[in-house]
Amino acid sequence: MTFSKKQSHTVKVRKVFDCVSSTSVIHLSIPITKSSNVAKVDTYQYNAISDGVQTVYTNDHELTEYGNRGILDPTTVSYVNLFINGVLQPPVTYVVKKGVLELRTEDVPIQGAPIIVQFITIYHS
Repeated sequence: MTFSKKQSHTVKVRKVFDCVSSTSVIHLSIPITKSSNVAKVDTYQYNAISDGVQTVYTNDHELTEYGNRGILDPTTVSYVNLFINGVLQPPVTYVVKKGVLELRTEDVPIQGAPIIVQFITIYHS
């Protein structure tokens, strides 16, 4: 079926209804239950500051005012992320071992850049 552009449609009604303002009360009962399948998560971060020269950081470089657990063993956590100057780094650019962070890039972070190693451990319930 084809329509030409010149066709028009008209709708005719006998009455026009105006909106009427009214209030209805609906009672709802929504049970709130605590989900038991939410995993427990522990996060910790190692913080250091780049000196603009070195590519290896150890527990001795940690800013202990923000944490004092050192560089955790990556085999005991679920995820490890490295942020340099606030930017997430690709895993191929670094190696984390217990007590040691080794940067594997040609360039070193600029002096004063924050270095944050984030450790995330997810516990199964």
